[in-house]
Amino acid sequence: VINNEKSDKITTKTIFKLGTTVGNECPPKQWCLSKRETVNTYENWRQNLLYCLSLDPSFAPYLGDGVIWTKKSRGIQNRGFVDDQPPIPETQRKTAVQKATILELMLGQIANFCPVISRNTIVRNSSSLNEIWNAIRLHYGFQSTGGHFIDIAEIHMEHEERPEDLFQRLMASVEDNLLRQGGGITHHGRDVIEDEDLTPSLENFVVLTWLRLIHVGLPRLVKQRYGTELRGRTLSSLKPEISQALQSLLDELQQTEEVRTMRSSTFNASRST
Repeated sequence: VINNEKSDKITTKTIFKLGTTVGNECPPKQWCLSKRETVNTYENWRQNLLYCLSLDPSFAPYLGDGVIWTKKSRGIQNRGFVDDQPPIPETQRKTAVQKATILELMLGQIANFCPVISRNTIVRNSSSLNEIWNAIRLHYGFQSTGGHFIDIAEIHMEHEERPEDLFQRLMASVEDNLLRQGGGITHHGRDVIEDEDLTPSLENFVVLTWLRLIHVGLPRLVKQRYGTELRGRTLSSLKPEISQALQSLLDELQQTEEVRTMRSSTFNASRST
């Protein structure tokens, strides 16, 4: 609890603990990052952490997009913050010292749940949340770059992997490569001015890629089986129906291959005689 008095003193009678009740809210328990994470598990961690932090009103001003501060150094006082002035009501004003202290409390909470990154990198040397997220992504090797998109070509169906798990892994990789404002990647020489959304055409491409990774013959069979529906619906919108019928589609492909193999064997045998 922060005592917002003019004296610049901050007392912490109650320490904010992530994963405990704050007011009437009971957030999901926050967990630490491990040595090995995927894009999906990292993003789950980040979103849950942001939600937990947002439950403390003192942290809210530092969680918005574009919020920056200065690195902690002797030459710059209070991380670049200044005292609040009118028209902010006097009871709601904070001094620069209070702002810097609250910020470092928040950064300390992030560092507590991110043991894979140096604490000073987060608490002392960061200047924004985006900088912290980029440092974590760099650590795990899935930072956003133009070359990271090409890694999608390496995705394949692993042994005993469920088709739905493959789809989620593929979708997570595509979503992670959507262009973002301030991401440091240009498109045809132009900066990205707003975050890219997952378009219907890109969703269709993800489903098409998913089918091909399961079996190279699936796209053609799906086109034949769902030809009528595809006249007025997108491939992505048919994904739930295709998933339910996936095993029967694979069985049909297997039967077709067995018939083809049998005919080829019969033909070769007749030629040899």
